[in-house]
Order: sequence, then structure tokens, then C-alpha cells
Amino acid sequence: MAQNSLGPVAVGDQFKLATPNGPVFEVVKIRQMAPVDHALITKVRDTKSPTLIAVTTLLNRDFYLPVAPENRQMPDNDGILRGI
Repeated sequence: MAQNSLGPVAVGDQFKLATPNGPVFEVVKIRQMAPVDHALITKVRDTKSPTLIAVTTLLNRDFYLPVAPENRQMPDNDGILRGI
């Protein structure tokens, strides 16, 4: 059964690749999978290609760094048409 959080990782959290100018990902869903739970993540700038990765990888600061809530990124296109 899917859950909304696993320790310090929760649905809606954003993580940045631990490289200069790396993309930012958002946790869409967390799935309980043996032997390690996985998170479905998607790039904030390209929400069409979700990826399933181990939650432990999100927690490994050698790969991903958490994005602080005040620095969260929004998608380039939120689907709302606006006049110029």
C-alpha cells in the first residue's frame, strides 16, 4: 500500500541533483516495495516523465539535496492560459 511519507521523505518534497545546475525533482508517490521502498519522482520542469527510484537514494546526500520550502520551484507551464 502506498504511503504519503517515509521518515524525512514525503510526497511533494523536492530534491536537487547534487551536481552544479542539476535538475530539481518532486516526489509524486511513495510505494512500499521489498526490500526497499521506492518513490515516484518527476522533474519539476518536465512532468511528463516520472521515474521510480529507491527512497534511500533520495536520502543519500551524495546524489540528492533537499530543496528548502522557500526555494521550491514551480513548473514552467502550470496549464493556465494567461494573457501577455
